This record gives sequence, C-alpha cells and structure tokens, in this order.
Amino acid sequence: EGKEVSLTLATLRWWLPHVTFLGPQSSGSAGSGTLRLDNIELTARDARLLGDERCLNDTALDFFLRLVVEVMTPESMRDDIYVANCFFFQKLTSNNATTGEEGWQNVARWTRSLPGGLLEKRFVLFPVNEQNLHWWAAIVCHPGRALDPPEPSATPASQGEVPRIVCLDSALDPPPKGKATSFLRGYLWREWCERNPDKVPAKGGLEDGQSGKAEKGSRVLKSVVADVPKQANGYDCGIFIIEYLLHLLQSRSALKGLGLAPHRHWFSQEAVSHRRKRMKWIVDRLQGEAKRRKETDVLKLLQDDKVRAAVTGAFIDLPRLKRRRFNETPAAPQEFEPPTTRARLAAGLRAAP
Repeated sequence: EGKEVSLTLATLRWWLPHVTFLGPQSSGSAGSGTLRLDNIELTARDARLLGDERCLNDTALDFFLRLVVEVMTPESMRDDIYVANCFFFQKLTSNNATTGEEGWQNVARWTRSLPGGLLEKRFVLFPVNEQNLHWWAAIVCHPGRALDPPEPSATPASQGEVPRIVCLDSALDPPPKGKATSFLRGYLWREWCERNPDKVPAKGGLEDGQSGKAEKGSRVLKSVVADVPKQANGYDCGIFIIEYLLHLLQSRSALKGLGLAPHRHWFSQEAVSHRRKRMKWIVDRLQGEAKRRKETDVLKLLQDDKVRAAVTGAFIDLPRLKRRRFNETPAAPQEFEPPTTRARLAAGLRAAP
C-alpha cells in the first residue's frame, strides 16, 4: 500500500509540477529543515541518509541529480540533457506491463511538458532501482537519431552521435541489463509513434542490433555496459550515480565517447566517499540559508551568487591526498574482503528475476 501511495504521489508531481505536495512529516517551513527543489521535497529525514553507511532513497537521489543539473550543466548543454525521476522506470514497468510499449501508458504524461518532447534531448538519464536493493543508471544517447534517422544525403553522424543505451552500474557483480534496456527501447518507440503518427511504419520497432541480423534501414538502439568505477561497499550506489553525472558534465570527451571507447580518467571510491560528506555539507549550508532567509525554495536560494558558488565548489572539489613521510614505506596491499552488506546486495541481485 505504501509503495502504491509513493508511486501515485510521484505521478501527481510530474503531472502537476507547479503544485507543492506537503506530507504529514513536513510542514515545508524553513525551520523544519525541509528544502524544495522544483517538485522535490528533501526532508530532514531524507537528508540523514547522507550519513555514513546509508543508502540514498529516491527523494534524496532525485534532489541531488536535479541540483547537479541546475548548477553544473554548461549553458550550451541545458537543452540537451534530461534526467528522469527516480520513480519513472518503476512506474514504466508497473501494472503488469510486459513491454515498454505497454508500459508507456503508465508514464505517458510524465514528459508531456518538455519543450519538443523527450526525444529532442541528446542525453537522457534514467535511474533504475533493482529490487529495492541497488541503484544504477541508463543513459540514452541521441535517441532521436535512432527513431528518426537522417536522410541518406545528410552529413554522416560522427561516432559520438551513434544512438545507444549506456548502462552505468557500480556493482561488482551487476545484474543483467537486457530486460531493462528492452523496456526503454519499447518506451522510446511508443513515445515516437505517439508523437509522429504519420510516420509510423506498418512493421517496425527499435532493435538492439546485438545479433548482427538487423535489416538494412532498420532502427537500431544498441545497449552497452560501460566500464565504470565500482563501489567497495553495499551502500554507495546512489552516490556513484551522482558522481557519474558530475564527471560526465565536466568532461565533454567522456560524455561524447560514453560507451564507445575506454575512458581512463574516471574517479575513485575515495572521491565518492568524499562527495557524500560534501553533499551533507551542501544540505547543511542550504538549510542554514533557508532558515536565515525564511525561504525553502532552493532555486531562489541559488540566485545568491555566493550560495551557488559554494554548492558548485562542493560538487567539484576532490579529497585531499594523504601525504606520506619521506622515509615511510608504503603498506603492502591487502586482499580485499567484501563486507557483509555488499555480499547481501550481490546475492539479492543475482536472485532477482
């Protein structure tokens, strides 16, 4: 019952983005510690999940992904990137939907307010939750090129513009991605058909292209699992998604070649642990500003250049390197033993259908 209520509230928030929903646990006042960012409300309870060895919930992840997009996206890319709500994929696959085409009906209104629609975006990030145990992200690159291919006479696309679904998963033993990417293909195909009824072929759909049997002229949106940094524990998966997005927004080459070529300059687990602390600092800073100004709207708080600069700085700074004494011998590397939490996570993911 609680799960259905959460899904219903998430749907209402996306249908009615101008409405603020206040639950019984929060009055939405500056003194309560609640922060509002668009239609997302981060309560003090959500913020506590930034503590050590805690997993982020959907609200905390939504809040920080939206905040990253707000302060870190270059002005020239603001119309190119869209980050879906953390409930989107869960809603897409609900109501016994067996394909993305069927599931489209569940989320048909979620992106209707986007200028030009979802397919006009060059990069779309979908957070995916596996069995309420683990977060990973799927980034669809250039979906419009797969669904509405350019004319043969058009200038050939560069390698970086190849349509693809890139899976970013920090789990050491990640679950298969076939079902999730198939749902996303089906959803995108139905979305395109609904927006372009005069172009729908009698027979068609998006193919994964993995078998090499795709017919000439068919629409292909292949998927690839990117080689990305892995978490050394069972609770940082949500922070990893945020760090993936931060890294890609700061590295044009990494974003352009995502899933196409090896990327050697990823971040470390140490950077992720550091980012968790900095995110907690961001919340503390914003809560302090909200209380002082009697204003919980984060977008209004970010209109202050000093506040925006402080938040941006906390998103881009790196952990300080521990200096070793001149005559100190480096410790011999020890064999890593996964903690119990991660072992349970991996077992749960392997057992998932």
